Formats: sequence, structure tokens, C-alpha cells
Amino acid sequence: MLNIIWCVLLMVGILCGIATGRTEAVTEAVVNCSREAVTFAIGMVGICAFWCGLIRILEAAGGLAALQKWVRPVIVRLFPSAKKDPETQQNIITNLTADFLGLGNGATPSGIAAVQGLSRLGGDGERASRDICLFLVLNTAALQLMPTTVIAMRAGLGSQAAMDILLPTWITSLGAVLMALLAYRICRGRR
Repeated sequence: MLNIIWCVLLMVGILCGIATGRTEAVTEAVVNCSREAVTFAIGMVGICAFWCGLIRILEAAGGLAALQKWVRPVIVRLFPSAKKDPETQQNIITNLTADFLGLGNGATPSGIAAVQGLSRLGGDGERASRDICLFLVLNTAALQLMPTTVIAMRAGLGSQAAMDILLPTWITSLGAVLMALLAYRICRGRR
């Protein structure tokens, strides 16, 4: 549906440009925006590659294993059905860590695997289990230490102080997680 909306908006814009006699401006905008999009995408790939590489180094050095030992008791307590499955625990930890580091789309594969594991462990196939709901709440609210995607976007668009958003990000992401957990508890209690 969204593809249709974008196509309609694009066609309406082009037709309006032609109807008002601004064909050259439309052509110039298309060319310039395409060039900027490619430049921006290459910059984003560089930042994402840096952070993914950093996570690989951290993993090879044993840092992720240490983090997992520290976080595992919290994960098992939050998601009781995952107590039986170390692979699901690993996927939950990987997803929440990627969210914590602001990797956005990098968290998606482990998030999907975590939901599949939680569904296999505690779901009935028709409805999401409490563990799945809690995981989605935490994943959506996403406590962030380093919002790398937003910093990369700001830097790619020429911001002189791309990292000025750290403190506001910490405050808002912590508030979002706390409010999401509160809403989850209230809704869970009403069930």
C-alpha cells in the first residue's frame, strides 16, 4: 500500500510540474535528489559497517560473552519461557544489544529469530505469549546508548555537531522504556 502512495505522490508532483511549466525544475530536483540519496546511502553503509565491525571485534575478544553472562539472568527473569532455550536467549540479547547501540536495521534478524524462538517455546500459534509481547515492547521502546543511525544521518547531511543528540536520546529512550514497561504491566494486569 505504501508503494502505491509513494508512486501516486511522485506522479502527481511530476504532473503538477509539467502543468505549471516547471519541467526543468522537476528534472533538476530528480537528478540532484538521486545524487544526494546515493551519497547519503554510502555514508550510512560506512557507519553501519564500522559498528558491525566493532561488534565483531567485541565478540572475538570475548566482550559479548561477558555481556551475555551479565545480562542473561535479567533476560531469563523477564522471559521465563526462554530459560529452556539458550539460542532464544542469545537472540534476545543480541537484538537488545543492537538496539542499545542504535544499529536499527541490524537488530532485525535477531529480533525475528527471538520472536520465533519465544513463539516455539510459549506460544499457542494463535496469540502472542506474554514473553513475545514484552519483547516487542522492549524492542520498540529501545533503550539507546549510542544512536548511531541518527548520528550517521546528521553527519551525512553536514551537521557540525552530529553527536549533540546523545543526552536527549538517553533521556527520551529511558523514558520511553519506562513508560512502555508501565503500559505493558497495566495491560497485562487487565487481561
